[in-house]
Amino acid sequence: MLPINENKIKIDLSAAAFEQILLIAENDYTLEGLTFRLKIDGKGCDGFTYATGFSEKDAEDKELIYNHNDREIIILIDPFTAFYCEQGNLDYLLIAKEGEEGFTFTNSNEHNYHGKFFKDGHLTPPSKEQA
Repeated sequence: MLPINENKIKIDLSAAAFEQILLIAENDYTLEGLTFRLKIDGKGCDGFTYATGFSEKDAEDKELIYNHNDREIIILIDPFTAFYCEQGNLDYLLIAKEGEEGFTFTNSNEHNYHGKFFKDGHLTPPSKEQA
């Protein structure tokens, strides 16, 4: 298991994202028993790409708990994502004129992960054996 410093993870959640996650969870019966997840989906020259969606909780997942207007949601984040996404902002955008909508994640530390940053060993997470 990769070490996750719970005190270092500071992912802000916009009110729009909070409300959209609740709306989806409350109205899509196929998601019963699943939890919203933020994860690194890939890597390009300009940094990481991110994915969001609902999934089952894994034993190693970190739970980020958010409260708003006496309601609570949990966002799951795996150890790999937590290592690279200590600070950021998760938002939900709706641009009706352009027919675009969806969750967006802005990683505050993204500038550290452009190009082949992984060649510098201190920017890679320890393996399970090292943790």
